[in-house]
Amino acid sequence: MIKSEVRRILDIVADLSQNDVKKDVLETEIISHSGLPDVEVRNYLNDLEWLNLVKESSLPRPSHAEFRLWNVTEKGLQERSR
Repeated sequence: MIKSEVRRILDIVADLSQNDVKKDVLETEIISHSGLPDVEVRNYLNDLEWLNLVKESSLPRPSHAEFRLWNVTEKGLQERSR
């Protein structure tokens, strides 16, 4: 079972991607929707990635970009439906 704060970030990523594992979600958008400090959200995203519930997008990121793209995983969608 995952902590409620971490679960909330999973829900935000899934909602913003419309439950589509192929749709990228901007990290800044996740932070904005959460209302939490960016460091806290990044920690939760790392926790979710470690649990294989979200993953960082495999799209190449320009070297000057200061954002990351995230996707919900199939496992993440299954976790949400519990």
